[in-house]
Amino acid sequence: MTTAQEKRKNYFLEVQIANDQIFIPVIEVLGSKPGNTLVLVAGLHGDEYEATQTLFKLNLELDPKNISGRIIMITVGNPLAHQEQSRTTPKLFDGKDLAREFPGNPAGSVTQKIANKIWKLIADNCSKNDLVIDLHSGGRNYSYVPTAGVRNMSMDSEQTLKSIEAARAMLIPQLCLMEAVSGTLSATAIEHGIPSIGCEVEGKGSVNWKDVEIYLAGIKNVMKLTGHDSNSSPLKTEGNFYRTSTILSKNSGFATFNVDRFTPVNRGDLISRISNSFGETIEDVLSPCIGEIWAIRTNPSVGVNEILALIKIPDRGIG
Repeated sequence: MTTAQEKRKNYFLEVQIANDQIFIPVIEVLGSKPGNTLVLVAGLHGDEYEATQTLFKLNLELDPKNISGRIIMITVGNPLAHQEQSRTTPKLFDGKDLAREFPGNPAGSVTQKIANKIWKLIADNCSKNDLVIDLHSGGRNYSYVPTAGVRNMSMDSEQTLKSIEAARAMLIPQLCLMEAVSGTLSATAIEHGIPSIGCEVEGKGSVNWKDVEIYLAGIKNVMKLTGHDSNSSPLKTEGNFYRTSTILSKNSGFATFNVDRFTPVNRGDLISRISNSFGETIEDVLSPCIGEIWAIRTNPSVGVNEILALIKIPDRGIG
């Protein structure tokens, strides 16, 4: 007989580095009935906290007796970045962005080893009937419009169509068709036939409890879609999925911004002005298109090729 304790397990994924180890915390909840697997991943970026807090709250509220299948929660995907309150792994190790290193490499750098350990957990437990949700926020440097999205891949594939339904079930009004960036968790999952979505909430480097509630409500509704909660039917967000245009800096310096989240912009509108150390303007960053601001940088200190803003492109919606 399976005990209540066995239905809820806390454990670590261990990554060996030189003479030390990295411990990635995992919570696993096994329902009383058979069913699919839902993997929830938080903390791939170490300065993003809403998703981790969401999983803490979800774990307290889940009752294995009322669940079908299994829910796996990775609460802090990159402990090294989390300790440094940094988006990336500290440069002491390799300075890489874990969210761009999947499926990783067991013989690679530290971040690649972490990615491979997380990916192996997912690959060993998930198939076409399961779902992976990659949960993010703006962190210390950005403020995002809440979005739920899928990677722009084979739009008629079974895994992408399931991902689209899962994104709608997050109940976030802004639906995003993200670029199929190599190395992202959701792109890697879809490439391997596993449905996956990526989500963003505001951020700003602290815990925004309103966004925690957005994530918690969305995940609970997704659980109805995936069959983990069979007590009622899922709701869904209607409307189109929109692509975004990424605005990058060409210079390093001090940035001031002329727009904020949800600001409508026209082609040629001033997005940001970058100044040098003497306060002299070295770059005016203009909108390349008509659209709406869906993310804006909040840290004024910028480097070359850093994201300054994301603009929703209104004329390319996909239903």
